[in-house]
Amino acid sequence: MIEMLSERGELKNNREALPPPPISFSDVYLLTNNDEVVVLNENELFFFYKKDYSTKFKSFKEFLNAVLNNGFVVEKKMFKHPNYPRRFKLNSKIKKEYSSLGFNAFLKNYSKSSRRKGVMELNKSIIKSEEYLTITYLLYKNRYDISTDCYLGKDYIRKRKDAFK
Repeated sequence: MIEMLSERGELKNNREALPPPPISFSDVYLLTNNDEVVVLNENELFFFYKKDYSTKFKSFKEFLNAVLNNGFVVEKKMFKHPNYPRRFKLNSKIKKEYSSLGFNAFLKNYSKSSRRKGVMELNKSIIKSEEYLTITYLLYKNRYDISTDCYLGKDYIRKRKDAFK
């Protein structure tokens, strides 16, 4: 998966070609050193890497591995604009529930079966608006992503590895 996502094109006339990644993933969540979580998409993550972390990591692939697999914590000072990128603080009630339940029970609590066979749906009927981002972050940390069906207003939970089959 990291191999596919890290492929960003070839250098042409000393300029990097940026085709869309061969496959895209949903939001990427970065934990900052002041306990905020920053939400980026894969292109924003690439530009962030180029601007602020390309000297600290040998490659985008290495940076992706640190972010996706190793819980890499970024410096808050890298995000100077107060409203961009989107960021939030983790909801303490949800964090406590996650810690006490463990991931499998947490997932079971916040998911429900969907009409689509073999697909889990986020059970938004029990989620308050201030809890939503913390829940999606905790799913993300456990290698689950949310895909949204804007037409039906449903959020589907999928294992990240299933997006790369």
